[in-house]
Amino acid sequence: MKRIGLLFVATTVFILSGCALNQRAQIEALGKFNYDVTSVQNMRVAGRDINSFETDGGGVSLNSLPGIAMALLTKDLPLEATVNLQLSNPTSTLTKINEFKYLIEMGGKPLFEGSVNENINLAQGQSMVVPLSFRANLFGVAKERGIENVLSDILTRKSDAFLALKIKPSIKIGGKNYFYPGYITVDKDFGKSISRSVTKGIDRIK
Repeated sequence: MKRIGLLFVATTVFILSGCALNQRAQIEALGKFNYDVTSVQNMRVAGRDINSFETDGGGVSLNSLPGIAMALLTKDLPLEATVNLQLSNPTSTLTKINEFKYLIEMGGKPLFEGSVNENINLAQGQSMVVPLSFRANLFGVAKERGIENVLSDILTRKSDAFLALKIKPSIKIGGKNYFYPGYITVDKDFGKSISRSVTKGIDRIK
């Protein structure tokens, strides 16, 4: 009986050790993933598509945004978009990503925090695109910097690191999520994608 008990304990320790090693390997793999913003879609300010903005000498005319005064009066100036995030696994570790948190920063300050639940199983060389939607209130930033300056930065990307994306992925083992320690900076300025899409939209209109 003692031998059976010892064998049971040894087997349990072995299984737990294996799970711990697997957990560690997958979390370490998350830090080696390639994360890229492939595009930014459906960006709207105060309900209006950003491609419809009129530029004037590199700036922004508030006349191109009906209702802007009302938005400022109600202290609700929404910026919304969908950021398409591509995750690629260059490692040899099969990694299963479950929930991950994402953070949108504007000018180095937190603007929006969200989370998404996806069952992502990526073996070596595999990739997947996950859409991240956000809706944030620009009122505080607009009040501090001026609405024309903020919209100009979004359209022309004069300011570096104006819009940044950070994520904190997790793996799920035994019904529990284990998050990567700290946020991973995906793109310090995904405004580049916005600027490119706006430029293409203006070219099509012309």
